[in-house]
Amino acid sequence: MNKQFPLIQYSAAALALISAKSAYTQAVFTDIDPDIILDEPGEFAGIDFDDDGINDFNFFNRSSFTTIPFSHEYPFHGISAGAFDSFNNGIAGYFTLISTGPGYTWYKPFALNFGDIVDENLTFYNANTQTLAKKIYLYALPDLMLYKGFWYPVDGIDIENKFLGIKFTDEDGLQRYGWIRCSIVDSANTLIIHDYAYEEKPDTGIAAGDIIGDTTEVSIQEIGNSINLYAFEQSIFIESALESTNLLIYDIMGRLVLSKNLKKGRSEVEMTNYPIGPYIVELISGVGNRSVYKVIIYKLSPSKRR
Repeated sequence: MNKQFPLIQYSAAALALISAKSAYTQAVFTDIDPDIILDEPGEFAGIDFDDDGINDFNFFNRSSFTTIPFSHEYPFHGISAGAFDSFNNGIAGYFTLISTGPGYTWYKPFALNFGDIVDENLTFYNANTQTLAKKIYLYALPDLMLYKGFWYPVDGIDIENKFLGIKFTDEDGLQRYGWIRCSIVDSANTLIIHDYAYEEKPDTGIAAGDIIGDTTEVSIQEIGNSINLYAFEQSIFIESALESTNLLIYDIMGRLVLSKNLKKGRSEVEMTNYPIGPYIVELISGVGNRSVYKVIIYKLSPSKRR
């Protein structure tokens, strides 16, 4: 029997940061709690980005038969996704046109990494069936199996915490870009859907994994030119002309991960013990004087260092 999972919109845990700092964010983020898990053939789930009662994107765990041109039918198991509701909805990816036999188009969504930009520079496809991961059992050749899709595990390593880049048109006809964080595990037998977000500003790109939006700095009663803050790799640097400033750092779930008092001058806050990704940095000086920043903590590979 097919099993469809409901989506939990704006769970309390996921919105701890957003509700506390709703004036600062331009990304609409939804945590799926618990995660959607499709681990049996025939299961499916959907995401309704614009809350109009119709799923914009659906996900499927399927086992059936496929025909290889000039060959036979073979059993397969696959994880797929599709764009629905509007022809303007789409998933970022690539396609291959198979001209042999009856011919067909094979759509392959990208497995984006954290920080990859989802915008008009990507190509999006509206097909209802797009292959994330698929394996075809060639029983005539028991030692050979065909593997397909950018989400298929390479060398037995599960594809975890990658992102689908999506675009959708809301009920007002506005085009928006977003991402859906997924994992494909258990030799591509199981799909896990973790969370998703979209940029609130129409026709504006968003970085995969970003829940803050395109604003790089937002403030209430700005401290002003007394503070200069930036992040480089796994450190946050602050130059302050103020005698004393309280520093608060929050992770993407709104949890306070670090708090300290800064003195006048230059300070370096190392983040090597924390996961890479986006953080909110809040600086408070005096009563009601504060600035809020978004920073991205990352780590360059040795090949990218000079």
